[in-house]
Amino acid sequence: MTASGKEAPGVIDVTEERSYLRVPAGYLPDFLQPLTGVLDRWLPWLFKEGGIEIGPIPKGTPVNLISNMDLDKKIRVLPVIIKVKKALKAIPEGASDEEAIKVFRERDLVDAMLKVNKCPDFVVNRGHYFGSDYFKDEPGLSDEDKLALIEFLKTM
Repeated sequence: MTASGKEAPGVIDVTEERSYLRVPAGYLPDFLQPLTGVLDRWLPWLFKEGGIEIGPIPKGTPVNLISNMDLDKKIRVLPVIIKVKKALKAIPEGASDEEAIKVFRERDLVDAMLKVNKCPDFVVNRGHYFGSDYFKDEPGLSDEDKLALIEFLKTM
């Protein structure tokens, strides 16, 4: 919602089905790449074939909640990944998406993931607010003013 109480434009991309995030070793942050062989043996539940697999991610999860985790925040992101992995491992085989979402909520995974998120605003294609009535203290442009602005911009 905007400051004026209107619904903001834009869409939040969400997973359309239960899914997994697989990050091959070559795409892991530089600090993890030399450790992948060792971590495969020590932490097989976290590392698989030199990479990380996170899931199952329930249907309806915002894609940017997962894809925008700042993997360069070494000390902060690794505990979050471990927390998420452990929580998702606790989801029983064949559990429904509702049960998986319940795990996300009960274990505060969303808050933990937001703390290491590069961009916690998940709305894509929001556009801009210039000339709109989305602000409390500013009336939007009238249709006539919008057309005049368009004509002015055409001269540039």
